[in-house]
Amino acid sequence: MEFPKGEIGKRIRYLRRFQGLTSEELARLAGVSQSMISQIERGLVSPSLETLWKLSHSLKVPIFSFFETEESTAVSITRAGEAKVVKRVRPTVSYELLSPSTGKQMSFFRMTVEPGQDLDTPFVFHGGEECGMILSGCLRVELEGECHTLCQGDSIYFDSSQPHRFFNEGDEDAVAIWTMTSSF
Repeated sequence: MEFPKGEIGKRIRYLRRFQGLTSEELARLAGVSQSMISQIERGLVSPSLETLWKLSHSLKVPIFSFFETEESTAVSITRAGEAKVVKRVRPTVSYELLSPSTGKQMSFFRMTVEPGQDLDTPFVFHGGEECGMILSGCLRVELEGECHTLCQGDSIYFDSSQPHRFFNEGDEDAVAIWTMTSSF
């Protein structure tokens, strides 16, 4: 499956316009070039995870709102097998969106981290809180220099403003249910 750069670009354009921002204003807020905003919105480039985080912070929306195309309602049900799957934000990680995130304070998803350790994976940080529970496999969570290995049945909570990243050093996929809130 290919990274949905066209859909992400359309969503970013929608959110930018909805907030009354020009592409120049969004570029300044996010610390990227206006040309980059234009290319992302037209689906010409796949934005990096770092760029998506900057855009989500600048637009004051959870990062998963870039992958959602429908307006959410007061009640939302995601049936088994019908969740949207987002891959290639990181090559070894996929996210199955289990709840809408547009206009919501919380994102709920199933995260699958394939085996393999990429030491070049940057730390990320953002407003809000996160918690998760490992359904299968093991996951190493690095938080500001501390490493925590979580295996099936283990859970974690942390303040998302702490720089963090995930690795799967095992031989099987690590699967977790994860929730993130936003401070926006």
